[in-house]
Amino acid sequence: MKYDLNQKIKRGAQRTLAAFSSAMYELLAKKAYDDISINEICQVSNFPRATFYNYFDDKNDLLNYCWFLLKKESKIEEYQDISDEELQEYLLRQIFKTMYRHQELLTQLSKNNVPGSTIIVNLYEYFKNEAINILRDRLADRKETKLPIELIAEHYSNTILLVLKWIFLEGHPLTQTEAMEYVNRLLLQPEKC
Repeated sequence: MKYDLNQKIKRGAQRTLAAFSSAMYELLAKKAYDDISINEICQVSNFPRATFYNYFDDKNDLLNYCWFLLKKESKIEEYQDISDEELQEYLLRQIFKTMYRHQELLTQLSKNNVPGSTIIVNLYEYFKNEAINILRDRLADRKETKLPIELIAEHYSNTILLVLKWIFLEGHPLTQTEAMEYVNRLLLQPEKC
């Protein structure tokens, strides 16, 4: 992304970024990601192409910004006061709540895009990688692990996101408590599945 999100965002930039992300969400609710053009995004956001390219390299860049907004909304990066034992539940809970709030959009994403399409994979991978980074960061100080930290972090993240994908992108409704139970069974008691 061309705009540095680590710096304080000025009001004009906030309005522009909000318009582009809202346009992307609106279009994703109506059609397949691969069928969305930058011209449509600009038309819906009411900004010219030149402005779009001042902020984003392409529509994939805007899509990643949209996922960034969902991640920010989920507050998964506020895990510092969460104990190691509660971290996987915290990640699942925070991402679950955000996906639940955006369930209508996710349902439309699933209807408008085939399984395994760019958009579905992109969303899954974005949140999986964020969870991996958090788990890797938390596990980095452990000296007693018998397995590589990267492998542990990926295993837990894959399981959490697999369950969330199954619920929100594949249409198998579960409560948050049921989702956590599925994750725990898959991670801790696979023989009792």
